[in-house]
Amino acid sequence: MEHDAAPARRPYDASGRRAAAERRRERVAEVAGALFAEHGWHGTTLAMVAAESGVSVELVTKTFGSKAGVFMAAFRAAGFGSRGGLQEAYSQLRLDEEPDLDVRLDRFVEFACSIVEPMGPLVGVLVNGAEQDPALAQLVRAAQQGHAVLCADLVRLLSAGEPPPDAVDEVYLLTLSETYATLAQHRGWTAERYAVWLRRSILAALGHPPGYRVAENPPAPTGL
Repeated sequence: MEHDAAPARRPYDASGRRAAAERRRERVAEVAGALFAEHGWHGTTLAMVAAESGVSVELVTKTFGSKAGVFMAAFRAAGFGSRGGLQEAYSQLRLDEEPDLDVRLDRFVEFACSIVEPMGPLVGVLVNGAEQDPALAQLVRAAQQGHAVLCADLVRLLSAGEPPPDAVDEVYLLTLSETYATLAQHRGWTAERYAVWLRRSILAALGHPPGYRVAENPPAPTGL
């Protein structure tokens, strides 16, 4: 007597499990950001982050590796949300596909402000933590290198000709979250004031005279 063939097994779909894990990771990063902003580097522990997030310390450690890893995840989440890291978020601007240099600059300034403002409450924690924790200091150095690469690309995309030799370093300084935090906390600047200053200062760093408005692609020379 022949037996019916066993039904084929459906392939295991892990997408739901991955999505749940990602939501949990985002939740922990968000909670950690609030705790670090309130209690500082030394006052925030992995146990606090785990308890507030409703997960175990072991899960936090497995997901982020260390206190430094938790902080950097929180710092990125504050500025980039679900857009990933700096390079991923920057690439989503697609500045190289925009022919109008003014639009490129405006788009970048809006992007920069959307990052530095929510990161502001964590800047002091970042500086203090990097001084105390070698692991965090190493992660910060890697982030700084990525920021420098971004600034070099931005200078290339916004320059009408050969930029001044210090243009990349000046744009790097202008767009640091520490720069915005200093102006906001020490001088009472709003994000709107920072945006106006940032646009003007980037133009100056690229060698454009005061009041200059980046022109769209210049017209081709006409023949005689």
